[in-house]
Amino acid sequence: MRTLVLDNGSYTIKCGYAEDSGTDQPRVIPNTVTRTKRTRRVCVADLAEASTADLSGLYYRSPFERGYLVHWDAELVIWDRVLSDDVLGCTPGETHLTVTEPVLNFRQIQRNMDEVVFEEYGFASVVRTAATKLAAGTASGSECIVVVDVGHAFTYVVPYWGGRQVAEAIRRVDVGGRMLTNYLKETVSFRYWDMMDETYIMSAVKEQTCFVSQDFNRDQEETAAAMRVDYVLPDFVHSKRGFVRGRGGQAELLMSGAELQMLPLARERFAVPEALFHPSDVGIDHMGGIHNAVVQAVGACPPETQAVMLANIVLVGGSALLPGLRERLQAEIQAMSPEGARVNIVMPSDDPATCAWQGGCLLAAQRENSESDGWRISRQEFHEIGPDRTIAHFNRFA
Repeated sequence: MRTLVLDNGSYTIKCGYAEDSGTDQPRVIPNTVTRTKRTRRVCVADLAEASTADLSGLYYRSPFERGYLVHWDAELVIWDRVLSDDVLGCTPGETHLTVTEPVLNFRQIQRNMDEVVFEEYGFASVVRTAATKLAAGTASGSECIVVVDVGHAFTYVVPYWGGRQVAEAIRRVDVGGRMLTNYLKETVSFRYWDMMDETYIMSAVKEQTCFVSQDFNRDQEETAAAMRVDYVLPDFVHSKRGFVRGRGGQAELLMSGAELQMLPLARERFAVPEALFHPSDVGIDHMGGIHNAVVQAVGACPPETQAVMLANIVLVGGSALLPGLRERLQAEIQAMSPEGARVNIVMPSDDPATCAWQGGCLLAAQRENSESDGWRISRQEFHEIGPDRTIAHFNRFA
């Protein structure tokens, strides 16, 4: 029986069979239902890019609100697409499922998910756990690990000791990839083009042009010309996402004879990601940046574990791909740490967004271990013990 690992993020779903992890990467599918602005066509998950060229001004309906899964009518449609023969070709009754949930998830949401996967889909067995738990499994060599998950909705800092969450030390910063994209939209709309309805395009602009400054004040003093890049907006014929001028490859050659619409970017490239370290830039005044959250989380752990925690920080999540983030975060934490403390931050893979999926595959490969076997609940066991005891069972392994 095969094991499906489904990292159900609020921005994208990373999914695939654990048995194929040695040769294949997970499928990355948008976790949203979109509607086109001009034709009013509704597209589920990956069908927006695949079936329409009308990608300007897309309206998004996410199953998540503030990082929590609350709109099950939308999620069920998306999961139906993911499990269909056109994507994964999954037969739930003959499949083990490992599915992720947010850190410190609400009990009612946990109950809803358990009922959906067992009763609506009828999976043979299920493991439900936080994405940070699976991501921690990809980092080896220590019993004490701090996972920094820079996600779409939030940034979570979760310490693990002996494979278990240190619950009282968990910290959350209300800045993630979505906030950075919105901040970039507002900034360029004020200075250049009106891009407030262009979430799809501006997400691509952020991914291709933004970076984390290692010395913000020094970079602020640089001339705008030294920082400037021109982003060529897509024509939705030769290019769907646009590209940085001079780096567009074949699409740039095909568009060379046309009149290009270009978005100039200079200090915005590093000023927007700076919100990760200074949330007050986006009006969040009640908390410090992600470096403060890491130091606070480590400080709330048992004293004998703190030095080891600082030396074993794992950076994951889609927004961890921002160039310079790991180096800047390490420098900021080092400056706030006790003298002589060694701070070390690693990204376990080339794509930190898929770390949880990779951890789920490792868990499936270790099913012979007593812990992983005891973690999994079968459909029959779910019906025997009921939803409440199922929630308590999964929470024991958090």
